[in-house]
Amino acid sequence: MQLASRIFEAPDIEAAVEFCYQQNWTDGLPVVAPTRGPIERILAYLQRAPDEVVGIIPPRNGVATIEKIAINCVMAGCKPEYVPVVIAAVEAMLEERFNLNGVQTTTHACTPLCMVSGPAVKTLGFNTKEGALGHGCRASATIGRAVRLILWNIGGGYPGEPCKTTLGHPGYFSFCVAEDADSNPWEALQVERGFGAEDTIVTVTATTAPYSVATGSGYSPVEDVLYLLADSIATLGSNNITGGDLVLVLGPMTAKNLAGAGLAKLQVKQEIMRLARRPVHEVKRRRSISKTHPMHWSKLVDPDDDNALVPFVRNPENLVLLVAGGWGSGAGFCALCSGWGALGGFTVSKRVEFPAGGAGTNSVRG
Repeated sequence: MQLASRIFEAPDIEAAVEFCYQQNWTDGLPVVAPTRGPIERILAYLQRAPDEVVGIIPPRNGVATIEKIAINCVMAGCKPEYVPVVIAAVEAMLEERFNLNGVQTTTHACTPLCMVSGPAVKTLGFNTKEGALGHGCRASATIGRAVRLILWNIGGGYPGEPCKTTLGHPGYFSFCVAEDADSNPWEALQVERGFGAEDTIVTVTATTAPYSVATGSGYSPVEDVLYLLADSIATLGSNNITGGDLVLVLGPMTAKNLAGAGLAKLQVKQEIMRLARRPVHEVKRRRSISKTHPMHWSKLVDPDDDNALVPFVRNPENLVLLVAGGWGSGAGFCALCSGWGALGGFTVSKRVEFPAGGAGTNSVRG
C-alpha cells in the first residue's frame, strides 16, 4: 500500500511517543504511535484510496485525506470500525453553516460536540448509560479524541495562535456522546434529522462544557421540570442570548416522565422555548453585545418595555434533545451544552458510511 506521509524512525514505542510530543502532534495527552500496521489496517477496512480528500480543515487549511485521518485515528486509539464515524463528523463540521474556522478561532469556549445515533451505537459498543458524557468507553473517548486531533494536527487549532478561546474546556480533548435508543421515548435523533431509522448518523453542534441540571423529575410535576430546563438555558452570560443552537442531554427518567405526560419531542422543545426567556430590564445588564449585532435581542422585542420577554431559543430546531445517561436518583439529572449563539457552530448531521462487509515496524508516520 502506497502512503504519502513521511516516515520517522524511533528506537522504541516510548521514544516514538516522545517524538510525537516534540513534533507538536499531540494536544497534551499521550498518543498511540502511528505505525504503519494500524494505519494500513484502517485503510484496508475503509476500502478507500489513501489520497482521497475529505476536505480542507481551517484555520491552517490543512488537507484532510483519508490517510491523514487514519493516522490521527490511530493516534487517538480508534478501532478501524470507528473511523467512518470520525469521517462523517469531519464532513459535518466542514459544512458552511457550522463555521469551523470561527469555532476553531473564537474566544468563546465552544468546541464540536459529536452525537452518534442509530444502530451502530450498539454494534460499536458506545456507553449510553451511566457516565455517557464521561469516562470509561473506548468508542466515545477515541472517536471524540480523533476528531480533536484532526482539528489540531490538520487544522492547526493550537491555543493562543490561532485558537483564541479564553478558557476552553475538557471537551477540547474529546467530546462525543451517543443516543440511548432503548431509553428514548420519542423518535430517534437520526429520524428527527431526516434520515432513516436504520441509518447511523453523526450530529455536531459547537457547545460549551456540559452543565448539570437537576430537574427533580422523579417527584416534580412536568411543569416544574420544563421550567428548570428552561431556566438553565436563560442565563445572561450565555451566548444563546443571541439565538443559535444548543443541546440538552436528557436523562432517561426525565425523558420518560415528559413523554408519559403526553408530550411529543416537538412539544417539549416548544415549551422550553416559551419558558426560556428573561425580561428586558434584566437582559439590559448584558452590555457586551452590541446593538448592531444582527441577532441583537432588541430586534425581537421592544427594548423600551422593561417587562417584555427576550427568548433564548428562537426556534424549536435550535434545540437538540438527546436521551442518554443513567436512571439516577429522583433529581432527574440532565446536561445542558450551551452554544456559540448566532455566530455559528450550528447543528449539522451526516450519515455514517460503513464499507461493504464492514469489517510492522516501530516507524512513526506523520
